[in-house]
Amino acid sequence: MIEILQNKDNLDKIEFNARDGEQVLGKIAGVLDKDTFVIDELESDRMFTDGLVRAILNLMTLHGIDKARFDLPENRISELEKLRFFEKEPIIDSIAAFFDKGCCK
Repeated sequence: MIEILQNKDNLDKIEFNARDGEQVLGKIAGVLDKDTFVIDELESDRMFTDGLVRAILNLMTLHGIDKARFDLPENRISELEKLRFFEKEPIIDSIAAFFDKGCCK
């Protein structure tokens, strides 16, 4: 189950948690910076990373946000690059175009 949480300490923060009952399997969170969603928290096993990132990017497109940037530690940036979320820079210039290319390209 994926749930959307509101961060009570920072109302501007958007957070997803993946849970199995009470057990948290992963977390992703970020903030809006003008027209870009900045993902600044990602805690998960590798098998949940792809789904969490796609879920929060999809939420952004539903709210008219089409750009994303990853502000994460280097090991997470490297993991996301291997999962093909971006090529060189940890930026998605168009989330819609990212989804249009499919999941295997």
